[in-house]
Amino acid sequence: MNRNDPVDVSLLITFHSEGVLAHATLNSVERCRKYAETAGITTEYVWVLDAVNDETREVLMTHPAAAGNVKIVEVANCDAGPSRNAGIQVARGTAVAILDGDDYFSTNWIERAWFFLKEYGDKAILHPEFVVNFGAHSAYCWQVDQAGQYYERDGLLVNNYWTSWTFAKRSLYLACPYSVSRPLQTGFGYEDWHWNCESIAAGYEHRLVWGTVGFYRRKKVSRVTADTALGAIILPTNLFANNAHCKEIP
Repeated sequence: MNRNDPVDVSLLITFHSEGVLAHATLNSVERCRKYAETAGITTEYVWVLDAVNDETREVLMTHPAAAGNVKIVEVANCDAGPSRNAGIQVARGTAVAILDGDDYFSTNWIERAWFFLKEYGDKAILHPEFVVNFGAHSAYCWQVDQAGQYYERDGLLVNNYWTSWTFAKRSLYLACPYSVSRPLQTGFGYEDWHWNCESIAAGYEHRLVWGTVGFYRRKKVSRVTADTALGAIILPTNLFANNAHCKEIP
């Protein structure tokens, strides 16, 4: 594939200090990419290196995937939200898959998400149906389909229904960018939770891709645990107050 050819899906992965764990994640995403391409779906990588350490950089640059269609974005935000925004700006895909640098995904995730996006329409934000937690503790759960019986808007006051892995039109991410949180300076955190609320307030809908799985690495120390330890809260959201962030759908 020529680097200037049209791209269906940009695989956007943010990296920080994952070290050797990034190698296993790339192996997982490579399986997704190859499976999608056998179904005729064209892809590119967008790797956002957010103040990565030397070990992580070496792991990424020596992985076989680095020789493929890869855009590398160097930032020093130490904040997932603006780092993803930077990757979305340079992505060429009609759709973007937001992925994390130390998690795994079922081989059919990208392929199924692309076809479910066609079924659900341009307002859809897609998530894997099932989540398996591993690492510091083990658990599993189903995510919530906003069009299903288990979705309650007010539940988002106290709980985030979805993981950070999303799949949607690039134009949606441009209309609804992630916020900067910086919990140490502001006391605000949980950028994914906030983004989920803001996107719903703007008229977008979170849907599930049935038959897909995300494998979420639980660590003793992570961004989520750090935000919790700080007593951080999510930024004010237009879902519950008049504080518009995303562009509303006409």
